[in-house]
Amino acid sequence: MFEDLLYRQSQGIALLQLNRPQVLNAIRVQTYRDLIAALTLADQDDQVNVIVLSGSATTFSAGNDLSDLLPGGNLLDVKEGVAGIFHTLAALCKPLIIAQEGVAIGIGANLLLHADLAYAGKSTRYSLPFAKIGVTSEGACSVLLAETVGPKIAAELLLSGRFFSAAEAQQWGLLNQVTEDGQAQEQAMAMAHTISKNSQGSIRAIKQLAREEGHVERVDRAVDIEMQRFAELLHTQETQLRIQQVLSKQ
Repeated sequence: MFEDLLYRQSQGIALLQLNRPQVLNAIRVQTYRDLIAALTLADQDDQVNVIVLSGSATTFSAGNDLSDLLPGGNLLDVKEGVAGIFHTLAALCKPLIIAQEGVAIGIGANLLLHADLAYAGKSTRYSLPFAKIGVTSEGACSVLLAETVGPKIAAELLLSGRFFSAAEAQQWGLLNQVTEDGQAQEQAMAMAHTISKNSQGSIRAIKQLAREEGHVERVDRAVDIEMQRFAELLHTQETQLRIQQVLSKQ
């Protein structure tokens, strides 16, 4: 059904799994398109009560596929993919649970800001390496991260691009629980089954009420501003050199 994604629906739960293991589930334009279509499908399916998003047993995602950002790549498609996925996430009516193992870099970490619940194996490592690459944050991270973890921690993570642990992510409120390695998806599915048994009208009302008024528009506005600055920086010689250096080490 999807090129970069596995989709399974059973017992009221839609499980979406990133499926580009050969590149550590790096997210390319096609992956964005698959995610948007799969999330929309699940949100509109009356047989689905809860959505679970995961990666492989050892890796969630290495972040954006940097080859899309080199000359010859279609930046317009990248911008549409980024804007589209975060608009879709902001507008979801059903609960979204994320399960992560291994690494979650860039957008892989940003997705936590748009999940209702999240679980990660204890060895999972995160990074927001935008400044290292020479671009800006994305996915409304520029506003949502500080609101979640506090402005000082957000500044540290974004300006340094350092790796941080699952334990830190839980301490800052980005994760519900740190599990033993390899058990994040199992825990996410167990919670999904629990939620799926509850009143779906109640659950959707609770999720809607938890959003501040104008949430979707606010996320869209932040994403558009981020992508404008992202594009400006992407075309500089320094950023292109930094991206090529990262790719040469892979």
